[in-house]
Amino acid sequence: MVTAEAAGASGLRVLVLRPKAAGLRTAARLATLGHAAVAAPVMAIARTHAPPPEGPFDALAVTSAASLPAMSELPEAMKALPVLAVGEQTALLARAGGFGRVHAADGERHSLARLAGRLFATGSGTRVLLALGRDHKADTEALLRAAGVDPVAWIVYAAQAKAELPEAARGALAGGQIDAVLHYSRRSAAIAIDLVDRAGLWPAFAPLPHLALSEDVAAPLRERGVPRLLVAGQPHEEALLALLSGIDLKQGSP
Repeated sequence: MVTAEAAGASGLRVLVLRPKAAGLRTAARLATLGHAAVAAPVMAIARTHAPPPEGPFDALAVTSAASLPAMSELPEAMKALPVLAVGEQTALLARAGGFGRVHAADGERHSLARLAGRLFATGSGTRVLLALGRDHKADTEALLRAAGVDPVAWIVYAAQAKAELPEAARGALAGGQIDAVLHYSRRSAAIAIDLVDRAGLWPAFAPLPHLALSEDVAAPLRERGVPRLLVAGQPHEEALLALLSGIDLKQGSP
């Protein structure tokens, strides 16, 4: 695992608050860019082991890579169905998991609904098995329904908030060893704010450059008045990580 001490002379030490598996992927990507990750997940992913709803289905939809372990256990006939993935990274992991007909949306639920509308005729009765987390966005099913398909929710995982800020984050923040913070979801941003407050580290956390995947993700940070907040131009990781190039430690930007 990349550590804060591993950053090169021009590299940044980046706090990654994603759940463990996703955080490891981000850490590897940061390493290729010359930056070091401090992995400090504020949520843990747990399978619900709920059985899938009764079919048949015409397609599958996935809003997060966290759903893929459960989906990988579907019968081969279902894995042969078209898969609507929320973004390119989730699509890549779905293909690696044995799904052959994967279509990628542009990184968020509205684009997922638009993708469904492009692929399936309105009123065709297309039934879509929609794999979700327990704390999914409340309008996800409605957006797909408005696009002309019939989504059937399958709650396959729960993202559980940690009780306290991980030790890696506490130590790095207290020691001034963080140069930037990455935020991938609105809920994890809100949880991070709460845990940082409880740890008494808000004065060290708030002034850092905070990089958010979207305006929705950025909302809790704006509400708390974080002064150095950048939002990715598109809701995918490449656009988010590109923001790191705008951080100049000597000049204190952005």
